[in-house]
Amino acid sequence: MSTRPSSFTVTAAGQKVNLDASGTAQASFTVTNTSAQTLRGRLLTKPSEPAKAEWLSIDGESIRDFAPDAAEQVVVRLNVPPTSAPGSYSFRLDAVSEVDPDEDFTEGPSVAFDVAAPPAPKKKKFPWWILAIVGAVVLLIVIGVVVWLLVRDNGRKSLTVPAVVGQSVTAAQSTLTGAGFTAAVSNVGVAEPQQDGLVQRQDPIAGSSQPPGTVVKIVVGRNVVVPNIVGLRQQVAVAALTREGLKARVIKIAVPSIREVGFVQEQIPPGETRLPLGSVVTIAVGVFRAIG
Repeated sequence: MSTRPSSFTVTAAGQKVNLDASGTAQASFTVTNTSAQTLRGRLLTKPSEPAKAEWLSIDGESIRDFAPDAAEQVVVRLNVPPTSAPGSYSFRLDAVSEVDPDEDFTEGPSVAFDVAAPPAPKKKKFPWWILAIVGAVVLLIVIGVVVWLLVRDNGRKSLTVPAVVGQSVTAAQSTLTGAGFTAAVSNVGVAEPQQDGLVQRQDPIAGSSQPPGTVVKIVVGRNVVVPNIVGLRQQVAVAALTREGLKARVIKIAVPSIREVGFVQEQIPPGETRLPLGSVVTIAVGVFRAIG
C-alpha cells in the first residue's frame, strides 16, 4: 500500500441509496484534487462481493482532468437485474492518478443498497381457452414451415472470407464490410516502420466459409516515435510516453544540483527513435546525494 499522501479525496453524499421498483438508483460522490497542479485521474467503481461490476456505471468520462484544489461531482448509477438474489450489498468509488497509479490512489467510502425479495405471485385459474389458441398457432407454424421447405431458396448459405493481411486498417475494414462481414480491430507492436497501420493477421482465415455478418478479427501493426523527454519532470515524461502507447521504466541517478532532482536526465532509446507499440523506454531521473 502507498505511504505517500494521496492527491485525491473522495466523499459520498450518503451512506446508503434505495433502489426503485425497476432496480435502479444513483449515488453522488465528491472527488477533490488536493494538489496544487492539474491531475489526470481515473474513476473506478469497486463493488463488494456479491455485488457485480456490471451493475455500476459512471456518468460521463471515467478518465478526466481535475483542476488544482477543485472538487467535481460524480454520479454512479446502479442498475440491478430483477433476478438478483435478495440481500444487502455495497460498493465504493476510487480515484487513481493516471501519472502514478501504483502510488497515488484513494479508496472512497462504501455506499450500501438492499435488494428486496420479489413479491410472491398470485395464483390464478388456468384459462383453458388458451389451449385452443396455442393449438391453432402451432398448426399455422407447422403449415408455414412446410411451405418454406417447399419454396425456400437453395442458394448459398455462407460467404467466403476475403484476404486482408497486408492491407491498411481502413482498406481491410472496407473489404470485409463489402463482403458481408463485420471487422473487429486490435493492435500489436511491430518493429518494422513500414508495417505501421497494416493488418498482420486475421481470424477467421482468408478463404474460409462463414455465415454472413460473422465478426472477423484483424490485428493491426503499430510502430510509434519515441518523444524526447529529457529535461521533463518524471510525471510529465511518463504521461508523454503513455500517450504514445509506450511504457516507462524509471531508474534513479545522482545529480550534482538539487534543481535537477525529479527531472529526466537521460532516456534509452533517445527521442525520435521508432519502437513497436507497447515497448519500454528507460528514463533516468535525478536524485540529490550530498557529498561528504
